Amino acid sequence: MPKFYFTYGTSGQPYYGGWTEVNAPDGPAACAAFRAYHPDKLEGFLNCASVYSTDQFLQSAMAGPSGNFGKRCHEIISIQRKVISGEDENGEQE
Repeated sequence: MPKFYFTYGTSGQPYYGGWTEVNAPDGPAACAAFRAYHPDKLEGFLNCASVYSTDQFLQSAMAGPSGNFGKRCHEIISIQRKVISGEDENGEQE
């Protein structure tokens, strides 16, 4: 599952520096999962500095040993789905 990085600045956000990793199937799902734990302070604006895909994040200086403002990962949020009925979303056997 893709990983997205929600980075933090130096004030007014859930953490000082560093980032939150969100494992989700796509960007919109990652944003929804992030918002479940860190609601928007201003409607429509994520409560973080920036959002990066794995490739984007790994190309940034934040992925290096100094992290982001000297901090690294604060938390990991994962979306997980486990089908246990043996049926797909249409009620048909898998």
